[in-house]
Amino acid sequence: MSSSSVSSGRTLKRKCLCGDEAIMKPSGTDLNPGRRFLGCPKYPKAKLIEDKANEYEKKAKEYESKAKEFDNMTEVYEWRIKEMKRVERKKIKEAGTMERNFWMKLLVALLVLVGGCILFNYGVREEGIALPR
Repeated sequence: MSSSSVSSGRTLKRKCLCGDEAIMKPSGTDLNPGRRFLGCPKYPKAKLIEDKANEYEKKAKEYESKAKEFDNMTEVYEWRIKEMKRVERKKIKEAGTMERNFWMKLLVALLVLVGGCILFNYGVREEGIALPR
């Protein structure tokens, strides 16, 4: 019994994952030099594009993490600014209180001085005391 195969001359068209028709290419590896295989017609460019896409994705993640850091720093600085404004308002209020206290003390001192002078003059006139010169 013998077997034979008949070729109809038709070849199967295989598609690459990108959708294009796969083509026969020679291998360039040390393990299989020159061995033919089906590959993507866009391979060198597709590989470069894939590498670039991976590189951009990596950069995007890097920038995203830096953006999150920046957001955190922004929140910290916004909190610090609010805290500084709160402290400034407190100090302005304290300064106003201190100024009011100063003027009150000065007024009391003047009233005591004027009142003392009035009482002293009244006492001198009533008593007829002569002041030494």
